[in-house]
Amino acid sequence: MMAELLSSNGITNDREKKHVIVNYLPGDITEVLLQAMFASCGAITGVRLMRDKSGVSLGYAFVNYNNEVDAARAIERFDGHQMGAKKIRVSYARPSSEEIKNANLYIAGLPKSTSEDELRAWFSVYGTIISSKVLTLETGESRGVGFIRFDKRSEAQEAIDSLNGKNY
Repeated sequence: MMAELLSSNGITNDREKKHVIVNYLPGDITEVLLQAMFASCGAITGVRLMRDKSGVSLGYAFVNYNNEVDAARAIERFDGHQMGAKKIRVSYARPSSEEIKNANLYIAGLPKSTSEDELRAWFSVYGTIISSKVLTLETGESRGVGFIRFDKRSEAQEAIDSLNGKNY
């Protein structure tokens, strides 16, 4: 299993849970489609699909609601929702800070039998896990790779220091 840091970003105040992040979006998704989809949960103040410099989707977006109840409803309704070949993840967006930047791990070399619960169990000893994902083929079989997003960069670094390059 090899671990590598990826960057992480968020946009909301911890005390104000009106903003959600939508991860693992299909490449052909548009802000118009996201707006229509997430408006079914309540009044939206904005949708921002993140793109690279050439305009290609980075696979995640931020949706801002007028109130916390609607944001919570969006998480409940759409977290794990199938969109094309992808299963999206919806959670509260977090404020950008140095403490949470680079808290995402890409894990390669996982046994093909690894479940998401097992992945979480292996990595939870290093800190608070915000989200996890084992990538699968259309058949449902694991690709042998996954992602873990820790609450803090220091937790991610501890996992890397302990596990990078080790076989399981």
